[in-house]
Amino acid sequence: MSAKKVLLDQYDLHNVLYNNVIADINEEESDKCIADPMNCVKWLAGHLAWAQLNLGNIGGVPIDFAWRDHFHTKQGATPQDLGAPPSELPPFQQIKDKWNEMGPVIRKGLENLPDAALDTVINIPHPIFPFDNTLAGLWAFINHHQAYTIGQIGILRRGLNKDAMKYS
Repeated sequence: MSAKKVLLDQYDLHNVLYNNVIADINEEESDKCIADPMNCVKWLAGHLAWAQLNLGNIGGVPIDFAWRDHFHTKQGATPQDLGAPPSELPPFQQIKDKWNEMGPVIRKGLENLPDAALDTVINIPHPIFPFDNTLAGLWAFINHHQAYTIGQIGILRRGLNKDAMKYS
């Protein structure tokens, strides 16, 4: 099995799990902060959608995403924004819809990416060893990030007294 096939399989899994982990969470629940300073489900779902833009870039498909500044980092993540009022987040349903609108477009771009392109050295270092600075390394790191964040929503889901996330 090729590296690209494995990365695409993970991408496909994340699309299923994203929708499964947010299933049955309503607008009010999506805004609930289980414990300070934890993120709410809505922010995490939006952050996952924001991170998909990086996969769109890898696949050569630019994506229009109106909320780039809302989901890059948590409010209060830098000294400059400590104490600043949080940005108003879009409705939860719009975030879910955007994820599902972007998914097939991004996947097509990733699927059309030549296998040899995965070995391309990139000059944007990502933060985690052992991934190398190739396009494949970046894609693998983003896949890890998506799985990690889906897991965070899974924990919050249980904190909202929801059933555990389903894999199918």
